[in-house]
Amino acid sequence: MTNGSIDLGDVAARASHLDVACSRCERRGRYQLARLVHALGADFAMTDLGAELANCPHREDAAHNKRCDVYFPGSQRLMYGDEEAS
Repeated sequence: MTNGSIDLGDVAARASHLDVACSRCERRGRYQLARLVHALGADFAMTDLGAELANCPHREDAAHNKRCDVYFPGSQRLMYGDEEAS
């Protein structure tokens, strides 16, 4: 964790996979964290990961309220445990 930001290396130290979903459509997926770290680097910021992974036709060209909205289900529990995630 650098400058208070969580990066891929932090997440990879706690799990082997990362679930990915979009709140605006049915797109869902799961990535192997080792592959993401290899491709993007351990210091790649989680705040930038959604934009990097979004392979959606609504990613940039759609109106703001219809753009792809990538999130990581369970990531808060993964990083902070059950007590702080609620």
